[in-house]
Amino acid sequence: MMRNDYIGRKLDPLGDGISSVEMLPITPTDLQVVNAARVSMDKVHTEFDTKKDTGLINYLAKHNHWTPFSHSQYLLERHMSTERFIVWVTETANDQFVRSVITMDKSVRFYERGSLYAFLKHGVITDSMRANNENTLNAFKIREEDKDNHLVEDWTPMLSDIDNVWWYKKHLYQGLGWDTDKLQVAQFRIRMPIFVSRQWYKHQIGFTRNEVSRRYVSSPPEFFIPHEWRLRADNVKQGSSEELHQHSADMAGWISDATYGVQAKYNEMIDTENICPEQARSLLPQSMYTEFVETASIDAYKRLFGLRIEGTAQLEVKKYAKNVKKLLTNEAG
Repeated sequence: MMRNDYIGRKLDPLGDGISSVEMLPITPTDLQVVNAARVSMDKVHTEFDTKKDTGLINYLAKHNHWTPFSHSQYLLERHMSTERFIVWVTETANDQFVRSVITMDKSVRFYERGSLYAFLKHGVITDSMRANNENTLNAFKIREEDKDNHLVEDWTPMLSDIDNVWWYKKHLYQGLGWDTDKLQVAQFRIRMPIFVSRQWYKHQIGFTRNEVSRRYVSSPPEFFIPHEWRLRADNVKQGSSEELHQHSADMAGWISDATYGVQAKYNEMIDTENICPEQARSLLPQSMYTEFVETASIDAYKRLFGLRIEGTAQLEVKKYAKNVKKLLTNEAG
């Protein structure tokens, strides 16, 4: 069960002073939206800039760049007729809502978790959304008014935002079971080498991500240079043994030279030859670090842990999975 103790805590899975896993607040706000969008430019705002950030939100809404809005997740406690519930579930089948029914008779009471984008797409607006996402709501209203269509306000009588204290009291002691893992979400900012992130990104269901793009970033890249090089395992088609190469330390040196030689050529293309970053980046190796903001359900993280912490998983991705799990389960030292 998550608690606020570990919000903002940063761990270093690979122990090189560059890799990181940081747990982020999950309270949905306009600032959360713009920071998810600004990840692509490797920027973070600590305070909402009324002019710049409002302009960014308007741009995202106008051009239907939906992923930054998907990191803002709301949990609603709702009540509607059975007939309306069936229609609602059918209408929103492609919007990744997650629901847990509390009671069902002539009417249905249920928990519903979804992204800010998905709720606004269907005109569901609550008091909490108005308080936390005023600029986002305004941007989507502008977009809808351009199409001569207005958002329909759905004032849900019972609202429960994703709040750690609420979860701790309402769910931990009532023992509502596996549905709570699907309803609850966590958010991280993760910095990992590209060759590790390609494995991490294989997990798609229940995840939403925004990543740094070197189309927009021309700052010097950073790299993961292992100081221990494992030998290939004899009994598996992939993976490694625990045995290290006899010249592991020497290999780290010449691989570092080769890697930073490529970086020097990249810098030359950017700074001297004025080559566009989106092409120059093609030179960079898979050992380069990337960074992304990731939001996922606890259920999705459990599936990831099951595959990436077990014995045959690659050691580097295993270290990241273990560190994310530590933060989620309050086990970090």
